[in-house]
Amino acid sequence: MRSTQRSESMHAFYGGYLSSKTSLVQFVHEYDNVLGVKEQRELEDDAADSRGVIPCATTSPMEKQFQLEYTTSIFRDVQIEFVKKANCRVSAIDEQGPLVCVKVEEEKLVNDTILCVPYDVHFDRSTQELRCECNLFESSGVLCCHCLEVFHSYKVYKVPSCYVLPRWSKKIKRKHTYVKSSHDVSRSDESHVAFRGLCAHFYNVAQEFVGDDEETALLHVALEETRAKLAAHRAKKRSESVAETQTNIGSQSSNDVSVDDIQGPSKVTTKGRPKSKRLGSALEKSIKNSRRRKQKNLPPVVRPHTLEDTNHCAVSGLNGPEQAGGFLSLLSSFNKKWD
Repeated sequence: MRSTQRSESMHAFYGGYLSSKTSLVQFVHEYDNVLGVKEQRELEDDAADSRGVIPCATTSPMEKQFQLEYTTSIFRDVQIEFVKKANCRVSAIDEQGPLVCVKVEEEKLVNDTILCVPYDVHFDRSTQELRCECNLFESSGVLCCHCLEVFHSYKVYKVPSCYVLPRWSKKIKRKHTYVKSSHDVSRSDESHVAFRGLCAHFYNVAQEFVGDDEETALLHVALEETRAKLAAHRAKKRSESVAETQTNIGSQSSNDVSVDDIQGPSKVTTKGRPKSKRLGSALEKSIKNSRRRKQKNLPPVVRPHTLEDTNHCAVSGLNGPEQAGGFLSLLSSFNKKWD
């Protein structure tokens, strides 16, 4: 199966799920799987954007502005351009009233050789609008390093709103997230039901008063007034809840200190073996018994005779006749040999 135009990026949408041998029945099942994966990735990206931000690579206030507005994935692309801005410099300026043609040279490393590639940037100082011939913003929606260098040279520290696209904003609330799908298993249905009820009510009101321009204008004014009242009511309710929470925490802490008596935990019988019968006691007993057996089976240690032992034996041998005779005969044999 193939899409009609490659520019529709359908190949990237179904990448890894479809092949040239995919049947129509398999396509229906895989389409549902693709939607589930895309929705899960979108929820994970929203959670990552709400948890934290990527630190800025430079001290530029323009980068700080993009950090607060853009999502994490797009801000990484913006950071690349801010880093590349260090390799750019303004070489020539052609002023014609408020319109300025700035030539920016970018240093690029090609085969261990530094090349200076010039780019023409047309800048309008009155409206702070510019256009670079690299057309990076027109193709990908990210300001190039050449435009950032022109802003820096003319001391423009805040990017105009026309170059901060709302489609990359992490603060936007997309309408299709309120549409219920088969993959919203872990999400609550209360917000979906409320959204569908409000849409049905708004649709009926708009259908009734859409024929007259004056009635349509009155309806717009009423909706804006209602929206402002709801925003004020939400802010007031939020501040009251915060104050009530702080009051409750203070009262609970004071009551706990004055009334409650902190005591140790009650002693309970734990499960398992008693402490006196350890798991290693049987092993230790077997090791001790084996050591005792080895000590019993060892042969007696024979010590070498010293002069004191010989004299002791001679003195003690005089007490027995047999031992004394044997010792005297031994001495007489030694005397004969020396004679």
